[in-house]
Amino acid sequence: MKTYCASTLPFSSFPLTEFVGKLSEGDVSAIELAQPHFSDVAAETIAELREETGVRFKSMLSTVRVDAPDGLEALISILDTAERLSIPIVSIASGGNETATAREIDTIIERLKRVTEEAAARNLTLVLYAHEGSLAYNLERTQQILDAIPADNFGFYYSPFHFHRAGDDPVVALRTLSERLRSVYFNCGVDSQTGSEPFWAPEMDFPAICQEIDRVGYTEEIMLIYLGLKTETPEPIVDGVLNARAKLETYF
Repeated sequence: MKTYCASTLPFSSFPLTEFVGKLSEGDVSAIELAQPHFSDVAAETIAELREETGVRFKSMLSTVRVDAPDGLEALISILDTAERLSIPIVSIASGGNETATAREIDTIIERLKRVTEEAAARNLTLVLYAHEGSLAYNLERTQQILDAIPADNFGFYYSPFHFHRAGDDPVVALRTLSERLRSVYFNCGVDSQTGSEPFWAPEMDFPAICQEIDRVGYTEEIMLIYLGLKTETPEPIVDGVLNARAKLETYF
């Protein structure tokens, strides 16, 4: 059986203490903190939750654009937070956009190199995720950035959904970038295009994707981010994460 991580982004309106224990009871063994939960949280709160639930606070999710006017400073501040909370991985976006010029690409890469150096100084790992609308929106651009920053602490965060959205074969994308693979996640919840659940883009070949995850030797937690629910309590989102985990298990 695989091990699983849950993103706190869908739980943004709820404090950590209201849902981390429930996820742990459902055999979710790790947590990725979104900005609403890591911005002001006390290190003591994280330590207490680690002790009480046994979960591993594996990573933090940043959506900061490194090319924004204060993007570099904001990302370095996030690295300081990760160090303060003893969280070893920061998941980052590329910034930029799909139509970036060569000059804009060079600028973003130089700034990402700086963030990578700052992360190394704090003994942190960065993982770059592809996302539509950003510079790293497809396989070609993601590979370009990874090739330009060969640092050991700069890796790749694989989501099949975003490569599928870009028109790439998710299996080929994973195979191509597998040497830099550090984390894996699946987009879950109510698909805005089809209304289906638990996974977005249900037309993807999930068994083939999961077979490739095994083939490349990935053994860390698989992160699930369950979006699309508006609830007054965290329980329906917890249930969504656990249902997605159970469904994903059938593909491995």
